[in-house]
Amino acid sequence: MFRYGDVVEIGPNARYIVGRPRDMEKKIADVANVVMYKSGSTLVVVDDGATPGFREYLNKAADQLKPFDKAVLIITHGHTDHTGNNGWIDTLGVPAMAYMSDHDVAMMRDQVGAFAPLVDAVRPFVPGLPAGKQFMEGMIAQFGELDLEMKSLTFFETLPLEEIEVGETIWNGWRLLDGDVFVLQSTGHTGGHVAVFFPAIRHLHLADETTSYYQAFLCGHAQLNLLTIERVAKAVKQGAVKSITDGHSFALRQGREAADYLDRLVYGALAFDAAILRVLRENPDGITVGNLSKQVGAAPELKDAPHGDADVKPNPLLQLMQVLNKVKELGIAVPDDAAGLLKFPR
Repeated sequence: MFRYGDVVEIGPNARYIVGRPRDMEKKIADVANVVMYKSGSTLVVVDDGATPGFREYLNKAADQLKPFDKAVLIITHGHTDHTGNNGWIDTLGVPAMAYMSDHDVAMMRDQVGAFAPLVDAVRPFVPGLPAGKQFMEGMIAQFGELDLEMKSLTFFETLPLEEIEVGETIWNGWRLLDGDVFVLQSTGHTGGHVAVFFPAIRHLHLADETTSYYQAFLCGHAQLNLLTIERVAKAVKQGAVKSITDGHSFALRQGREAADYLDRLVYGALAFDAAILRVLRENPDGITVGNLSKQVGAAPELKDAPHGDADVKPNPLLQLMQVLNKVKELGIAVPDDAAGLLKFPR
């Protein structure tokens, strides 16, 4: 486990800049991990974290990879903890351009509007939870000054979509810098989410596809999230991927450790399904959302399941969001209040 601000060498021309977790009690914003890689004379930056203070560490890593005469920013998805320093790419003193998915740009520019409905969806079941807009305004304020806009931004969708092989796994995506960088569509965590692979060093950055075995703030597709994890696990076991990093677990995992971590996430997703279905079947006359969340949280199926994010178990709010997402995926109607019952379709 690394510390906040550490600049870790992944390879001779690659660095991993360590972010930090959110502290809800102290109102400290989370900062996503960043990867930098020098391709020829071009500095490639994958995400840029958030908060003005994090720029010190971005500059330190970039200095270690000098000289370079161009810079490319690849934004894995539009969440603030990954995009709060976007404008930093234009301070490097070299021509710079950025890439991201068109699916995520509106969310990037209006996090409150994007997330408020997700918070409001759980308010009936969480006494005292502020309205979604108020809750999210408080969360976003913790990041301090945001610098979201870049001088040059290209959407991946304007480029020809390619079929990309990583070992025996097949992806849709885009090759950049003459194939030195693979951008892989994953679209689990958000609708525009990408992972980034550097074939020369066989390193894959998964960003937020590993935040848990099942997404809480689900802005993408849960089944595609699981498919991404399964494919990467296969590529790691084949040796096509040597090492992995992600957005929030603050670790550089290689070989067997990486495969085991990914396998545990897959196991967790399957165990979560099993726990939800068992509890629902054991309550044929219905169960409240709160009781379902409590029983699933204590389910024996999930005893050994990881949660991503450095294996820190989610707080009750995130756990409730996970349960509600799964219930909706199963096609079960969600009641309007805490006293209403969830019932398995007959």
